[in-house]
Amino acid sequence: MAVKLFRGTSKTGNVQKALEAAIKAAQQSVTGADRLVEWTLKEVSGRQGGSAGFHDATVVIRAKIS
Repeated sequence: MAVKLFRGTSKTGNVQKALEAAIKAAQQSVTGADRLVEWTLKEVSGRQGGSAGFHDATVVIRAKIS
C-alpha cells in the first residue's frame, strides 16, 4: 500500500469541496475499478480578503491507496 499526500483547493473557500478534490486526486492516482482510498486529514489552510479578494481553502490528506 502506497502512502502519499494529496492536495485539494477551493477558490470559493469551501473546505468540503477542497476535501472532495483531494480525495478525487487520490482516487485518480491509481488505475483499476476497485480502488480503495483510506485517508487522514493532515492540514487545512486558507486565506480570505486582501486587495485581490482572496477566498481560498486548501486541504491536504495523507492517503493509503490499495
